[in-house]
Amino acid sequence: MKQPGVTKATRQRSRRIRWIVLGVVLAAMTAIVTAHQLFPGTGKWVGVDALCPFGGLETLFSLLTGDGFIKRTAVSSVILLVGMLAMAVVYRRSFCGTICPLGTLQGIFGAAGRKLFKRRFTVPVAVDRVARYLKYVVLVVFAVWTWQAAELVLRPYDPWAAFAHLTSSELLTTNAIGLGVLVVSLLGSLLYDRFFCKYLCPAGALLALLSKVSVLNIRRDADACTSCGRCDKACMMNVEVATADVVTSAECISCNECVNVCPVPGALTVTAPRRVRMPAVATTAIVTAVIVAIVGVATVSGSFDWQQPTLAETAAAQGLSVQDGTFDTSLIKGKTSMAEIVDATDIQGSEFTAEWGVTADELEQPMSEIKDKYGFSPEDVRAWVEERIAE
Repeated sequence: MKQPGVTKATRQRSRRIRWIVLGVVLAAMTAIVTAHQLFPGTGKWVGVDALCPFGGLETLFSLLTGDGFIKRTAVSSVILLVGMLAMAVVYRRSFCGTICPLGTLQGIFGAAGRKLFKRRFTVPVAVDRVARYLKYVVLVVFAVWTWQAAELVLRPYDPWAAFAHLTSSELLTTNAIGLGVLVVSLLGSLLYDRFFCKYLCPAGALLALLSKVSVLNIRRDADACTSCGRCDKACMMNVEVATADVVTSAECISCNECVNVCPVPGALTVTAPRRVRMPAVATTAIVTAVIVAIVGVATVSGSFDWQQPTLAETAAAQGLSVQDGTFDTSLIKGKTSMAEIVDATDIQGSEFTAEWGVTADELEQPMSEIKDKYGFSPEDVRAWVEERIAE
């Protein structure tokens, strides 16, 4: 039976709303990670690692064994992981197709490539079939490696981390390999849509596995279908929709492009259990609401930190202070600024400028940003602070 009321305007509105969501997420994430790099000091925005749901998986083993969060991850990472997995239970890899900012970048490059080359290229089937398994290898290798090493071993190879450090001095050092992966992924997407998503993304591999238990799925009505093939041409993940009764491919990112391009109302629909049909735009609203609700509740309850805690706040949260002799200088990291140490220890800023030669303005910058200029390391400063506290 055909589904009434699904007009061309309705389908276009569905596509627009999805792209609005993608654009807002990409713009917001870009603004936050850029502000983290450009505006150091107390009260700054958290870094990319605290806003990465895959970081929640990377630190999971450490949390379960009672060792706490691995370096650079945070409660927010775990909350975003929960949100991402919840979206997958509702509608397959909808995080990839509706939220993921790296996916949005690839989508933009893919659209540019189609305009430039006037066609959509495909990887030879024999190569594509094997290459699709690479992301599962990446998932297993880096998850196990991270759990054993108790550190973010994926970070130097991560294209999104490299994107977040485009304005950082670490871009061509710590993030050089990730930058290379980012460039290859975006240039690859000019020819082959969602290049990184198809072949390399570990988060996509995790969601692909979970998509098998999704509540919502795309279903094709064979009686209504005219076999025009538009759905196959629209699918950026090269899923064969036109011959499927139900789209069960783990590659489907739930972008609804196939549904929205279908010219026959009811031929392709998103269905819930008992074959209840849902408008494509409703699924975008539902999965977006899922992650917004999870992050929103966590933010209101104080569990989700958008700003990086200062050294004094971290020490206070752990019940440590200079006054009672419990302050732990190991809390001083490369990302810590000397101004934060001043606030946490009451050592005067003038003592830092006299000892290390930094300017008053540079007291606000992370030590990792100025250490090479003055020839000291965070470890040197940490040892000096320990001596001063002892005095």
